[in-house]
Amino acid sequence: MLSSQESALIVLPRSGGVRAKHDGNDVQLEPVPRLEWSLATEAHPPATEAATPASLRRSWIHTASERQVLELFRKLNGAARRLPAPWWLRALDRGDIASRAEAFKIEDEVHAILSSRPGWVFVPWVGTSEAGYWEYAPSDRGDVRMPTTIVLTDDHDGWLNAVPAYGETESLPVPTSTGKLLSLLPQVEAW
Repeated sequence: MLSSQESALIVLPRSGGVRAKHDGNDVQLEPVPRLEWSLATEAHPPATEAATPASLRRSWIHTASERQVLELFRKLNGAARRLPAPWWLRALDRGDIASRAEAFKIEDEVHAILSSRPGWVFVPWVGTSEAGYWEYAPSDRGDVRMPTTIVLTDDHDGWLNAVPAYGETESLPVPTSTGKLLSLLPQVEAW
Protein backbone atom coordinates (compact mmCIF):
# COMPACT_ATOMS: atom_id res chain seq x y z
CA MET A 1 0.00 0.00 0.00
CA LEU A 2 1.26 3.49 -0.84
CA SER A 3 1.87 6.06 1.86
CA SER A 4 0.04 9.38 1.60
CA GLN A 5 3.29 11.02 0.46
CA GLU A 6 3.76 8.42 -2.29
CA SER A 7 0.11 8.71 -3.36
CA ALA A 8 0.49 12.47 -3.72
CA LEU A 9 3.35 11.96 -6.16
CA ILE A 10 1.35 9.82 -8.58
CA VAL A 11 -0.89 11.58 -11.07
CA LEU A 12 -3.05 9.65 -13.53
CA PRO A 13 -2.72 11.35 -16.94
CA ARG A 14 -5.48 11.20 -19.55
CA SER A 15 -3.42 8.93 -21.84
CA GLY A 16 -3.88 5.87 -19.62
CA GLY A 17 -0.30 5.72 -18.43
CA VAL A 18 0.92 6.79 -15.00
CA ARG A 19 2.92 9.92 -14.29
CA ALA A 20 5.05 10.00 -11.18
CA LYS A 21 7.42 12.53 -9.69
CA HIS A 22 10.93 11.23 -9.14
CA ASP A 23 13.61 13.55 -7.74
CA GLY A 24 11.43 16.51 -8.70
CA ASN A 25 11.11 15.37 -12.35
CA ASP A 26 7.96 14.03 -14.02
CA VAL A 27 8.38 10.45 -15.22
CA GLN A 28 5.79 9.01 -17.62
CA LEU A 29 5.12 5.31 -17.05
CA GLU A 30 3.21 3.47 -19.74
CA PRO A 31 1.56 0.09 -19.29
CA VAL A 32 3.51 -2.81 -20.77
CA PRO A 33 0.91 -5.20 -22.22
CA ARG A 34 3.42 -7.82 -23.31
CA LEU A 35 4.88 -8.01 -19.80
CA GLU A 36 1.42 -8.39 -18.25
CA TRP A 37 0.58 -11.08 -20.82
CA SER A 38 3.89 -12.82 -20.23
CA LEU A 39 3.05 -13.12 -16.54
CA ALA A 40 -0.46 -14.40 -17.36
CA THR A 41 0.89 -17.12 -19.65
CA GLU A 42 3.91 -18.18 -17.58
CA ALA A 43 3.59 -21.68 -16.16
CA HIS A 44 3.77 -22.03 -12.36
CA PRO A 45 5.70 -24.15 -11.68
CA PRO A 46 7.40 -24.35 -15.08
CA ALA A 47 6.74 -27.57 -16.97
CA THR A 48 10.20 -29.05 -17.35
CA GLU A 49 9.25 -32.56 -18.46
CA ALA A 50 5.84 -32.13 -20.06
CA ALA A 51 4.61 -35.36 -21.59
CA THR A 52 1.08 -34.30 -22.53
CA PRO A 53 -0.78 -31.12 -23.43
CA ALA A 54 -2.51 -31.33 -20.02
CA SER A 55 0.86 -31.14 -18.25
CA LEU A 56 1.45 -27.74 -19.90
CA ARG A 57 -1.76 -26.21 -18.51
CA ARG A 58 -0.22 -24.49 -15.51
CA SER A 59 -0.49 -20.80 -16.25
CA TRP A 60 -3.08 -18.24 -15.24
CA ILE A 61 -4.80 -18.41 -18.64
CA HIS A 62 -5.40 -22.12 -18.07
CA THR A 63 -6.72 -21.85 -14.50
CA ALA A 64 -8.40 -18.46 -14.07
CA SER A 65 -12.03 -18.00 -14.98
CA GLU A 66 -12.63 -18.08 -18.71
CA ARG A 67 -14.29 -14.65 -18.51
CA GLN A 68 -11.22 -13.09 -16.83
CA VAL A 69 -8.87 -14.66 -19.37
CA LEU A 70 -10.90 -13.37 -22.31
CA GLU A 71 -11.18 -9.89 -20.77
CA LEU A 72 -7.42 -9.62 -20.30
CA PHE A 73 -6.70 -11.02 -23.76
CA ARG A 74 -9.10 -8.56 -25.39
CA LYS A 75 -7.79 -5.66 -23.33
CA LEU A 76 -4.16 -6.35 -24.20
CA ASN A 77 -4.44 -7.81 -27.69
CA GLY A 78 -6.37 -5.02 -29.40
CA ALA A 79 -6.65 -4.64 -33.16
CA ALA A 80 -3.03 -3.60 -33.71
CA ARG A 81 -1.27 -6.36 -31.74
CA ARG A 82 -1.14 -10.13 -31.93
CA LEU A 83 -0.12 -11.47 -28.55
CA PRO A 84 1.34 -14.97 -28.39
CA ALA A 85 -1.63 -17.07 -27.34
CA PRO A 86 -2.78 -20.66 -27.59
CA TRP A 87 -4.88 -21.64 -30.58
CA TRP A 88 -7.96 -22.10 -28.40
CA LEU A 89 -7.86 -18.59 -26.93
CA ARG A 90 -7.89 -16.95 -30.36
CA ALA A 91 -10.76 -19.27 -31.40
CA LEU A 92 -12.62 -18.59 -28.15
CA ASP A 93 -12.17 -14.84 -28.59
CA ARG A 94 -13.78 -15.02 -32.04
CA GLY A 95 -16.58 -17.30 -30.79
CA ASP A 96 -15.43 -20.19 -33.00
CA ILE A 97 -15.13 -22.63 -30.09
CA ALA A 98 -17.60 -22.91 -27.21
CA SER A 99 -15.21 -23.10 -24.27
CA ARG A 100 -11.68 -23.61 -23.03
CA ALA A 101 -12.79 -27.00 -21.68
CA GLU A 102 -13.84 -28.04 -25.20
CA ALA A 103 -10.41 -27.02 -26.50
CA PHE A 104 -8.66 -29.01 -23.77
CA LYS A 105 -10.78 -32.03 -24.71
CA ILE A 106 -9.58 -31.69 -28.34
CA GLU A 107 -5.93 -31.46 -27.25
CA ASP A 108 -6.31 -34.53 -25.03
CA GLU A 109 -8.10 -36.49 -27.76
CA VAL A 110 -5.35 -35.78 -30.30
CA HIS A 111 -2.73 -36.81 -27.75
CA ALA A 112 -4.60 -40.05 -27.01
CA ILE A 113 -4.79 -40.92 -30.73
CA LEU A 114 -1.15 -40.15 -31.50
CA SER A 115 0.41 -41.54 -28.31
CA SER A 116 -1.26 -44.89 -29.00
CA ARG A 117 0.61 -45.21 -32.31
CA PRO A 118 4.30 -46.08 -32.64
CA GLY A 119 6.63 -43.30 -33.76
CA TRP A 120 4.66 -40.27 -32.58
CA VAL A 121 6.37 -38.03 -30.02
CA PHE A 122 4.82 -35.12 -28.14
CA VAL A 123 6.97 -31.96 -28.34
CA PRO A 124 6.17 -29.59 -25.46
CA TRP A 125 8.65 -26.78 -26.13
CA VAL A 126 6.80 -24.33 -28.31
CA GLY A 127 5.76 -20.69 -28.04
CA THR A 128 4.34 -19.07 -24.95
CA SER A 129 1.30 -20.90 -23.59
CA GLU A 130 0.95 -23.16 -26.62
CA ALA A 131 -0.18 -26.78 -26.28
CA GLY A 132 2.76 -28.40 -28.04
CA TYR A 133 2.71 -30.51 -31.18
CA TRP A 134 3.46 -34.05 -32.27
CA GLU A 135 6.31 -35.25 -34.52
CA TYR A 136 6.45 -38.50 -36.41
CA ALA A 137 9.98 -39.65 -35.51
CA PRO A 138 10.47 -42.07 -38.47
CA SER A 139 10.09 -39.12 -40.87
CA ASP A 140 13.14 -37.38 -39.33
CA ARG A 141 15.83 -38.73 -41.64
CA GLY A 142 18.24 -37.58 -44.34
CA ASP A 143 17.93 -33.94 -45.32
CA VAL A 144 14.73 -33.39 -43.35
CA ARG A 145 14.68 -30.02 -41.68
CA MET A 146 11.32 -30.64 -39.99
CA PRO A 147 9.73 -34.08 -39.58
CA THR A 148 6.06 -34.77 -40.25
CA THR A 149 4.04 -32.98 -37.58
CA ILE A 150 0.51 -32.60 -36.29
CA VAL A 151 -0.17 -29.12 -34.92
CA LEU A 152 -3.17 -27.47 -33.32
CA THR A 153 -4.45 -24.37 -35.11
CA ASP A 154 -7.23 -21.83 -35.03
CA ASP A 155 -7.06 -21.34 -38.81
CA HIS A 156 -10.05 -23.65 -39.43
CA ASP A 157 -12.72 -25.41 -37.38
CA GLY A 158 -11.04 -28.83 -37.63
CA TRP A 159 -8.34 -27.40 -35.30
CA LEU A 160 -5.54 -29.60 -36.69
CA ASN A 161 -2.98 -29.38 -39.46
CA ALA A 162 -0.85 -32.27 -40.66
CA VAL A 163 2.44 -30.93 -42.02
CA PRO A 164 4.53 -33.24 -44.22
CA ALA A 165 8.24 -33.56 -43.49
CA TYR A 166 10.31 -31.09 -45.46
CA GLY A 167 13.86 -30.03 -46.18
CA GLU A 168 14.63 -26.66 -47.72
CA THR A 169 11.11 -25.88 -48.94
CA GLU A 170 8.41 -25.76 -46.28
CA SER A 171 5.44 -28.00 -47.00
CA LEU A 172 1.88 -26.75 -46.96
CA PRO A 173 -0.22 -27.98 -44.04
CA VAL A 174 -3.11 -30.34 -44.68
CA PRO A 175 -6.17 -29.26 -42.66
CA THR A 176 -7.84 -32.06 -40.71
CA SER A 177 -9.79 -32.73 -37.53
CA THR A 178 -9.81 -35.20 -34.67
CA GLY A 179 -12.64 -37.08 -36.39
CA LYS A 180 -10.59 -37.55 -39.57
CA LEU A 181 -7.15 -37.89 -37.99
CA LEU A 182 -7.19 -41.64 -37.38
CA SER A 183 -8.19 -42.44 -40.98
CA LEU A 184 -5.62 -39.93 -42.32
CA LEU A 185 -2.69 -41.27 -40.26
CA PRO A 186 -1.65 -44.11 -42.63
CA GLN A 187 -1.20 -41.52 -45.39
CA VAL A 188 0.51 -39.00 -43.06
CA GLU A 189 2.91 -41.66 -41.76
CA ALA A 190 3.86 -42.56 -45.36
CA TRP A 191 4.95 -39.03 -46.26
